[in-house]
Amino acid sequence: MLEIDNRKYDGNEFRLLFDRMGQAEPYRNPEGKRYALCLKNAFELLGAVIYLRDRGGSALLIHADTPLETAGELARNGDCSYLLYGNLETVIVVSVSTVPYEPSVLQYSSGTTGVPKLIARSWKRVDDEVEHYNRLFGETPYEQPIILVPVSHSFGLITGTLASWARGVQPTIVQDKNPKFALHTIRTAKDPIVYAAPFLYHVLDTLGKEEFRCHKVVISGSPPSEALLTRMKAQTDEVWQQYGCTEVGCISVGKHPSANTDVGKPLGHLTVSIRSDDREVERQGEIRVSIVGSDVIGSKDLGYLDPETDRLHVLGRLDDLINVSGLKVIPSEVEAVIGSMPGVSETVVVKTAHKVWGEAVRALVVAASSIGEQDVRSWCVRRLPAYKVPSVIELVSEIPKLPSGKVSRKLLQEKERS
Repeated sequence: MLEIDNRKYDGNEFRLLFDRMGQAEPYRNPEGKRYALCLKNAFELLGAVIYLRDRGGSALLIHADTPLETAGELARNGDCSYLLYGNLETVIVVSVSTVPYEPSVLQYSSGTTGVPKLIARSWKRVDDEVEHYNRLFGETPYEQPIILVPVSHSFGLITGTLASWARGVQPTIVQDKNPKFALHTIRTAKDPIVYAAPFLYHVLDTLGKEEFRCHKVVISGSPPSEALLTRMKAQTDEVWQQYGCTEVGCISVGKHPSANTDVGKPLGHLTVSIRSDDREVERQGEIRVSIVGSDVIGSKDLGYLDPETDRLHVLGRLDDLINVSGLKVIPSEVEAVIGSMPGVSETVVVKTAHKVWGEAVRALVVAASSIGEQDVRSWCVRRLPAYKVPSVIELVSEIPKLPSGKVSRKLLQEKERS
């Protein structure tokens, strides 16, 4: 039913776990209560999620590496009755809430563009997401899902583990943080479907050198560079890219992306539309999503729907747009140009203050030692309008990232100001 770092867990072990939980006072009557889960072991986390779901409880997912003080604050802000910290035996009473909550999975938004907020999605909506995700993903009973992302995240838990179980497939979860272990797991699996953030795929690609191959790879969280996407296509039978947000879950998924912005077709239970207040930019605008019977949710992401293929393209966060003397610059456009330069392995583009233009383009670039700032600028001058050419180019050894592997432009801008 499940494998974690070479150890198999069957249905009987889950039943024993449920019996153990049922005998402990905090778990006896979970209906209507919220539980914050900050657990190290993926088996215990998945067991707690299923136990609470089947008994009318709610689960707040917290990354396993979160310090106790921070986890406690997240649990209190989420009005949780208990915090499960580290393991199922360490249960901390948080509050004595008398409010009966709708059974849900709870998560905090990433906070990459502001203060994280609590999002609750009912288990019924999660089931709908899994059903419609699998309709687009297709039946794959013979393929082996290998999940390299945390199951405390929607990508690993819902579209990875729960969707695999719904297809009748046993997933393999890799918790070992040594990328060599992940690489070995992929190489020894038959027809693996690898679920990974683009950054982790890049690490495995570098580690595996020319020998690295996958049957399928599913990426999410942040778009790959065009160079990395090209390598993925050369090394795999199928590349899939999906896109989602905390409020809705997975929004779209599709194989063979035509570009790093291409995130496939929207799931069948969703309605996706584009709202644009900028007449200068045809078809592009904020991606807006609604589920039947619910309000329309603005994603705060810039994108468009391709009328010929019905596929969704995500161009970046609206907050990340750079206004250079009234002219809009989409960071991903500049990143694509710099990323195509030979010798450049990674780049991120953010806004910076300018005393004349108000805002200007700043690029952080990881490149070979033979490449200088002027080389990057000259490359851009030949390929971009003048207002899109970075005013500031910084050659760095690495791009800072969040624990999820995402780049937070907001944090990079705050770091520059400080």
